[in-house]
Amino acid sequence: MQGSKDPKRANEVNELVALSFALTAVAALLIVRGALFYFQSWDYLNFLSGWISDYRSMSFSEALGTNVGNYNPPYMYILNMISSIGGSDLYLIKSVSVVFDILLAYFVMKIVSLKTERLNMLILAVVLAFAIPTVVLNSAMWAQCDSIYSAFSLGAVYFALRGRSKMSYVFIALALSFKLQAAFILPIFIIFIIKKKIKLSDCYMFFAVYLAMLLPALIAGAHIRDLLLVYFNQSVTYNYLTLNAINIWQFVEHVPFAENVRFANFKIAGLFISGLAVLSLLYFTYVNREKLVKTVDYIRLTFLFAVILPFLLPQMHDRFFYMADVLSLTVFLYDKRRWFVPIVTVFCSYTVYASYLMGWTVFTDYRWFAALALMFVIFIVLRDLVISLTNESNDNGLTRAG
Repeated sequence: MQGSKDPKRANEVNELVALSFALTAVAALLIVRGALFYFQSWDYLNFLSGWISDYRSMSFSEALGTNVGNYNPPYMYILNMISSIGGSDLYLIKSVSVVFDILLAYFVMKIVSLKTERLNMLILAVVLAFAIPTVVLNSAMWAQCDSIYSAFSLGAVYFALRGRSKMSYVFIALALSFKLQAAFILPIFIIFIIKKKIKLSDCYMFFAVYLAMLLPALIAGAHIRDLLLVYFNQSVTYNYLTLNAINIWQFVEHVPFAENVRFANFKIAGLFISGLAVLSLLYFTYVNREKLVKTVDYIRLTFLFAVILPFLLPQMHDRFFYMADVLSLTVFLYDKRRWFVPIVTVFCSYTVYASYLMGWTVFTDYRWFAALALMFVIFIVLRDLVISLTNESNDNGLTRAG
């Protein structure tokens, strides 16, 4: 009788140890984030702090309908609320982003749970996602909010893989209502629809949620035209082929003026190449859709869209590989052979963060090398996808999508 209880007791002890490690690691990473809260980035000093100051001079309802910053309304609602709270604006802004760091790690774990229910693997997923250097720096040092749209985006992917169509539409709508960069993974939703993971008939949920996120601003007096053109206005604010993004435009001399013919030509070429790449990947997947049954292939596709688009599109910013950084981790967690994918992807992004935030200009002259490294990662993951979808016997022992 005693012997039959030992395995259960051992499992309980192992689970307790694993959970203790997880809590300790997360607490340590929160302390690291807290240690960076003092830092005031150029973006905070020149934009965020000013926007909150403007909101503070208005009533809450007046501020809802006033076009203060160049973000879509949902994030401006958050800044409006922060303006009415006492304490450090800087710390409050960063705290909001850190909360979504946690949600982001949670959805990484949930995506991994589709492969395995092993507690150790799920804890590893949470801790690694919470420890990604660019995720830490983005919220705790830069005071940016990329964790918000990325958390909702990964949630949308998770719910689609679970076949929860309406929830998937809700989450991708929330993601897009915060940042246009969520659009990098929109092509995977075409695949989800083709594979009947989500229903096209449920797309009304997307429009309902997106419009609901704009409703407070509309009720407060904002013009619908201004709200719908926020993302367009963002796209024409900076006329550079790349704003420190590690992509193919590192190989082309910067052309700063929109009226410059070379800039216009390069921009059109970039849009064409990006569109062609996405359509080619969609077409290949559609042709081989019957073999698209493994969760890992959906993960590969999502990562490829998240990395290829900012890699090929012109006028990309330094932070636009944020979601690719996180998804690169899921590629590794599904396929241990690809341990180098998150290392290379995150390091390439980190070089830009280090240059911008810490002044480590040693990386500046080698961005073309980082772009080549990203090309290598794209090639490897694309090759894995092609082999998986064209070779019936190659399942790598990986799970099928539920």
